[in-house]
Amino acid sequence: MTAVEAKADQTEELAGALVERLFDHTIATLELSTVWLGTRLRLYDALATPGTVAEVALRSGVRERYVREWLEQQAIAGLVTVVEAHADPGIRRFGLSDAQRLVLADVSSPFSASALALLAGGFGAALPQVLDAWRAGTGVSFGAYGDDVREGQGLFNKGDYDERLVQDWLPVLPEVDALLSREGACALDLGCGVGWSTLALAGARPGLTAVGVDLDEASIMDARANAVDAGLGDRARFEVATSDTDHGTSAYDVAFFLESLHDMGRPIEALAAVRRALRPGGLVVVMDERAEEAFAPDGSPLERLLAACSVLHCLPVSLAEPGSTGTGAVFRPSILRAYAEAAGYAEVRMAPIEHDFMRFYVLVP
Repeated sequence: MTAVEAKADQTEELAGALVERLFDHTIATLELSTVWLGTRLRLYDALATPGTVAEVALRSGVRERYVREWLEQQAIAGLVTVVEAHADPGIRRFGLSDAQRLVLADVSSPFSASALALLAGGFGAALPQVLDAWRAGTGVSFGAYGDDVREGQGLFNKGDYDERLVQDWLPVLPEVDALLSREGACALDLGCGVGWSTLALAGARPGLTAVGVDLDEASIMDARANAVDAGLGDRARFEVATSDTDHGTSAYDVAFFLESLHDMGRPIEALAAVRRALRPGGLVVVMDERAEEAFAPDGSPLERLLAACSVLHCLPVSLAEPGSTGTGAVFRPSILRAYAEAAGYAEVRMAPIEHDFMRFYVLVP
């Protein structure tokens, strides 16, 4: 075999491996779409107890023929369980194993995949707008991505905010915890989304007031409703505002950017405005993506996730704001440090919080 022939064989082998990888991705994309369908139609909820096709159709209100097709596909994919196999499709019974229930039917579970399905569905639905924005060199507002992305984004971090923000994260940030514990303390939550982080902060201390700010009006409306449902309407306030809004002077003890700074069109201006709003001794806490320290090809699964989200969502959202810096989701520590320095902060400390997806920083004015 000549060197030319050997190179051709190697090229074909690599091409075949890449096609196989993309084929696997296609299956995964399509199956995740069926999870989105089951989530939106509450079909997984209808499987809380095992049932036949007819029973699941009755519980969900979905046409029986559709339900049969979906249940059989889910079983083929290993996403639901055939509880009682039978040759007659009308008698066959389907249900969820304990593990499947935690992932697909319990949004409060730390294993819940509902957020992933909603985000993927929302990104897919917005692709025509993203395409137009890329061609025009413009952006796509967060609100334009619709209900799926708004709800999915809220659910993605909700478990952490409910179970870890106050219980685990604040105790390892004693200076921050002390500021939030002093009499009349007030926290500012920038890019609060549907408000789960703000509500967790408001419920952290009896005398603490939390203010959530977000550019998306629909998110703020949801946040206000969530505050009422949580009985925290008197201690959690929500406002629609841009990222660089003047938040007043010496008004807040601690400001939080919880997975929001990279989406903001003018992050330096946002950090500067928050610095002016801090009371003497106040601090800023930033939680953002755990991207690698530097770019490299053939990245880790997390790096691939961040890069894809940036292309499809985070960069277009950022570029929707006039004068945007255009940060994107691949938010490396060096970027945060540069933004903080430009915004007038004296020090950036890496916070000792372990997390699979996020890094934590404390910014000192």
